[in-house]
Amino acid sequence: MADRNRCIGCVGTGRDRRAFTLVELLVVIGIIALLITILLPALGQARRKAQAVACMSNIKQIYTAMQMFAQDNKGQLPRPYFTGTNPDLAMSSPTDPAQPTIYAKVCAWAQRAPNAAGHIDMRDEAGALWRYIGGQGTREQIMMCPGDNGEALYGHTRNESQYPRNCSYSLNRFLYRPEIESRPGKGPSLSLRLGSIKNAARKIMIYEELAPNDSWCIMGSDVDDKPSPRHGLSMRANPRPDPPNKAYLQGMGNYGFFDGHVEAIPTAALIPLPPPLPSGDVRYHWPLVAGDVQPWGPPGLTPD
Repeated sequence: MADRNRCIGCVGTGRDRRAFTLVELLVVIGIIALLITILLPALGQARRKAQAVACMSNIKQIYTAMQMFAQDNKGQLPRPYFTGTNPDLAMSSPTDPAQPTIYAKVCAWAQRAPNAAGHIDMRDEAGALWRYIGGQGTREQIMMCPGDNGEALYGHTRNESQYPRNCSYSLNRFLYRPEIESRPGKGPSLSLRLGSIKNAARKIMIYEELAPNDSWCIMGSDVDDKPSPRHGLSMRANPRPDPPNKAYLQGMGNYGFFDGHVEAIPTAALIPLPPPLPSGDVRYHWPLVAGDVQPWGPPGLTPD
């Protein structure tokens, strides 16, 4: 009887086994908590890295579609679109299936309806690139970075429930050529020839923009068009800092160049910054061809 009573509360069987003490249990719990604390940041970092890689793949697929379009159109690229309330700026009619407007034939992509900034029309026949990116579901995945947290647009109202922002990317400002479209009777037209781009390996074609309202990216010239920091060390800081803060400037975004390569670039390298901070390099954006006017940066800067 004495032996049997001695084993009550024991772990396992046998006379030489004993129960865990409260101190031992607390030690085990503490070790588990410590391991979780160590592993969680590593897991989060791995997740952000996977998102950055997937984002690069998205940009590469958009570039491939742009390249294929150019091959089918005598080398000419599609142009960006502008956000607005004018119904003529919509890519296509509100009917299903989409009835393409002139914009659907010359713009890479554009908003579906007036007052729908940031919401692009991904239906078949509603964009110049869509014949090269098959399936609306595929387009929805490619056009939105997996790390996009749904950041709000800057200064543009829309029906959020009906037209949520569904795009993370935009195009170089100089792909819009006003000198072509301003000709009498010309109207919306295609852009530059891909082969005409000066120093293509140095010039950005596709931007990972912070909450783009349209695809015409005038980065560095307006608070509306900011580089995304979402692949950097921290997104806890104000994503539209004024003045810039350290967390934002340590951010990274992905960018596709006219030669087809994709590169992660710090936000600070792409925009002008107030002194004493070193300013970004406008030559990532300018010029695409001779005659393009320098948008910002040191006066008289020599183009590369």
